[in-house]
Amino acid sequence: DMLVKKASKNERIEIAMEYYAHHYVIGTQPFQTDPREDYRITYHSVDICVKNEAVWDAYFNLMIVNQMAEGMNQDSFRRAELVNTLSQVHEIVYYDYDNVDRDTFICALHEANELLKKSLASKNSDSAPYAGLIGHSHMDTAWLWDRKETIKKCARTYSNQMNLMDQYPDYRFVQSSAFHSALMKDDYPELFEAMKEQVAAGRYEPNGAVYIECDCNIPSGETMIRQFLWGQRFTRENFGYTSDTFWLPDTFGYSASLPQIMKGFGVRYFLTTKLNWGDTTEFPYDTFYWKGIDGSEVFVHFNKTHTGPEPKYMLKHVIGNSKDSIKEKRVTNMRLLSYGEGDGGGGPTFEMIEVANRLADVEGLPKSSHVTVSEFMKRLEHTSVEASSYTGELYLELHRGTLTNQHTIKRNNRLAEIALRNLEYITVRDAIQRKLPADNENINLLMKDLLVNQFHDILPGTCVPAAHDQAISETENIINQANRQIDTILQPGSDKHKVSVINTLSFARQDVIYLDYLKGYIVKGNYKQQIITDIHGEEKLAVSGLTIPAFASVVLELVPGELDDKSVFCLEGNVLETPFARVSFDEKGYISSFLDKRERRELRGEGYPLNAFLVAEDVPSDWDNWDLDADIESKFKDAAVLLSRNVVSVGEVECRIRSEYRLTPNSLLQQDMIFYADSAEVRFDTVMDWRDHHRFLKTAFDSSIHADFARHEIQFGYLMRPTNRNTAVEKAKFEVSNHKYTDLSENRYGVAIFNDCKYGISVQDSKLHLSLHKGGCRPDYRGDQGVHSCCYSFCPHNMGFQAESVIQPAYRMNYKPIIIPGEYEEQSLIEVSAANIMIETVKPLEEKEKAFILRIYEAEGTYTNATLLLPDWVKGIAITNMLEEQEEVLPLSREVELNFSAFEIKTIKVNY
Repeated sequence: DMLVKKASKNERIEIAMEYYAHHYVIGTQPFQTDPREDYRITYHSVDICVKNEAVWDAYFNLMIVNQMAEGMNQDSFRRAELVNTLSQVHEIVYYDYDNVDRDTFICALHEANELLKKSLASKNSDSAPYAGLIGHSHMDTAWLWDRKETIKKCARTYSNQMNLMDQYPDYRFVQSSAFHSALMKDDYPELFEAMKEQVAAGRYEPNGAVYIECDCNIPSGETMIRQFLWGQRFTRENFGYTSDTFWLPDTFGYSASLPQIMKGFGVRYFLTTKLNWGDTTEFPYDTFYWKGIDGSEVFVHFNKTHTGPEPKYMLKHVIGNSKDSIKEKRVTNMRLLSYGEGDGGGGPTFEMIEVANRLADVEGLPKSSHVTVSEFMKRLEHTSVEASSYTGELYLELHRGTLTNQHTIKRNNRLAEIALRNLEYITVRDAIQRKLPADNENINLLMKDLLVNQFHDILPGTCVPAAHDQAISETENIINQANRQIDTILQPGSDKHKVSVINTLSFARQDVIYLDYLKGYIVKGNYKQQIITDIHGEEKLAVSGLTIPAFASVVLELVPGELDDKSVFCLEGNVLETPFARVSFDEKGYISSFLDKRERRELRGEGYPLNAFLVAEDVPSDWDNWDLDADIESKFKDAAVLLSRNVVSVGEVECRIRSEYRLTPNSLLQQDMIFYADSAEVRFDTVMDWRDHHRFLKTAFDSSIHADFARHEIQFGYLMRPTNRNTAVEKAKFEVSNHKYTDLSENRYGVAIFNDCKYGISVQDSKLHLSLHKGGCRPDYRGDQGVHSCCYSFCPHNMGFQAESVIQPAYRMNYKPIIIPGEYEEQSLIEVSAANIMIETVKPLEEKEKAFILRIYEAEGTYTNATLLLPDWVKGIAITNMLEEQEEVLPLSREVELNFSAFEIKTIKVNY
């Protein structure tokens, strides 16, 4: 059709074709196929056809009438009419084209088409439901292919849309990922210019709000903000367009922090399809208001299909009585239908648009029209009647294993987030010292690389091996580059007898620090010190009793000296006395009793000993690298065999017990169990040598705490989830997400589990089971085998859940102080008066000013008045939105009063 419309007589046209049949995919389901070598297929020919308008029109009209009859109620009068039409058409048309002359065949089609058009000419009543039609292609940045193939997928898909827009003036298309547009800008500039023209015409809608369609469970709060920041900045700068909709159809659950972040960027609407995939219960709404942990609300619509505007699907998803149809018909009679080939791109075909153009107002079908997402959502919100409100996370009752799968990707993500945070902080301090705007160009390049690797199949670990390997390589580069840039700014000194310790957190820290051990030297001062060898074989000097103020540094001096053998621990047989607890061990080295001496309270409850290792066969019914089935809980067994156990270090700082286990006939685990002199926390430094497929590993902490709810950290706060399983919804949440901590607390006492890269946990009654490894084999057949290291902690606290007892220790475990040789001494950058007010981020302002951004949030879930203590070099302070656009200038003072509602995030601009 394009050739006919665009070609001139005697013009020679060259057609370039590309196809791909080299990369072999083993599938996504357990035991689907076996891996084998890549292969090649030869493509031999192509056919070019001339479109016959009579055949074309009759074909689509017949398809529509037939699908309408298929999808309608059997007792419908309208269906009976359509069936009569089809019977008449059957009597007229010829099926054996080869044995009928062409004129007779075409004449019969003309006659039949008149009957079909008459049936399609019947109009709807005013009360007919409405379907907004928008072309779309869900584009996985990586999945069953790697990212270099995605660039070509994007080019093919978006160039197709440009051609379709030339043919169909009313056609609209939504594209959600700013990163994919950036790829076109870099690699296909002519195509990118055509996209810009269609955006300006209002037909190509770059309305997704984020840089990439990211995972929403695992990224930190700050990287979630950066997804929106760089998504909005790209579309503004390149298209003159600001998104009002967060378009994310295919992520594995949606954090309850998202509504506040969305509103911080002026994003009012959210669309997804994924919650319809749940394996246990049916989500109650499909058009509603979603309220986050802070009370922010956004308007949500579930558009449940990507199949196309075919009548049978429109009937099913709008009018029908299936689980996919509009649920609350009193609220609205509208649904958005996005259509087009997806996952690997493609988008709508001309056949889909031909169907869509015929369905505007046909009796028996919803009324429909081509719309943009923004137009549809505004109309939907305006016309909806008493839309319900839903508070909390949008939990996906599926794909729970993605919280644990692919250890190295998860660990690198956490380390990269921390490294970039440290780099931004150090960059700001350097800029202040130089009295210049901060240079954040390299930071932003690294940040965008991290955002890409938080795509919803990369970070969850559900891609082919090549895509996983690329993610690991790139995130390792982010970590290394960020740390090298920190060293370049700090310029570590050559004096090996001076060490600077930098606290990048917004509160003072007094935890143990570990220095590289210089033989014959100790730290000068009244500190507790001890020489240890960590689980990686590195000799360290452990130092406690040191206080580092918020956003400041201290300089330690190493002097010749020897350490005595003083110890505050007493180990007799299988019983260890610490300053805080009396701990007993069983024959496997598990903690069979933990008596908190402060409260005279036993913390080991009914069930497994504390830190027992549980292994289960992990073969889900579907989606090998994604799913964790509920019945796996009945398969967990303590099959670990203790191979060795030794006290490797004991002194006035810590007692370190090293154990080695055989978890399966093939897989080993080595662990240092560390007790501290100044804290009740017990830390577990762990190295797994994993050599199995389809095995899941958890560590169990079956406590004696009685609490109806557990607090699980999410972005910028926590979510309280029930510890019981009374209802089907509660039973479905047998595996949930957590960031740095999960806490189980009574009013005045509790225990918390901290982790440095483990995002999946199950909590039932008093039992906390942290997930350590998943070994799915499809589509990455390797099953995440290899050597993996992680760290987690068991932290009893005798003051209930508070920032000081849980949140700050979890931060300290993850955000290690920066330690460099030489002298680097800085006073506190900013101080905050309330322990529950956390300064999450100190970053350069995106515009080149002598200013920086503070991202501050309330962490305990309570209204708080707080004071920011500012240094005297501050020249101005203002509240901005998350796009860093100034909203309110604050009075300049050394003490700035701020009021925070529960879990509120504030973005503050500070001029220097």
